[in-house]
Amino acid sequence: MALSSSLLGMLQKLPVFQDLSPTQLKQLFGICLQENYEKGASLCKAGEKSDRMFVLLSGEGAIYTPGNVLLVREKAITTIGEAGLLTGEPRSASVSTESPVKALLIRRGSLSKLMQEDPALATRLYRNMMVMLRQKLIAADRRIEELSRNRGKG
Repeated sequence: MALSSSLLGMLQKLPVFQDLSPTQLKQLFGICLQENYEKGASLCKAGEKSDRMFVLLSGEGAIYTPGNVLLVREKAITTIGEAGLLTGEPRSASVSTESPVKALLIRRGSLSKLMQEDPALATRLYRNMMVMLRQKLIAADRRIEELSRNRGKG
């Protein structure tokens, strides 16, 4: 899939794609499929196999716990499902569209092949994922601490 240089620049700023070379980005997005989803579409469900990730180019997705509690709304341009794609773990959350969404779809098999062909790409993607997960853990710890403090006041 051919992407404009301005879109490539925006995608390179996403945490999972940081520090990838322009050549690596072009190879990565060469394996993408462009998909369009209507409002209310399910992108993935908690417990399902993690065999794809989404790069939202437009629109908004909502991420829910397995108990259907809204965790967060994600607006374009962002990624959804990258952790499961790289780890192979089942989905930990469900995602549905809050508006019409245009997305790039990256399949696990295609990405695995590309990472085998370019170990530097694989290293950068895994490193970026570790940084992202660390940031999410820190944010979750802060939120738990805040909730705990507020519970103690009530």
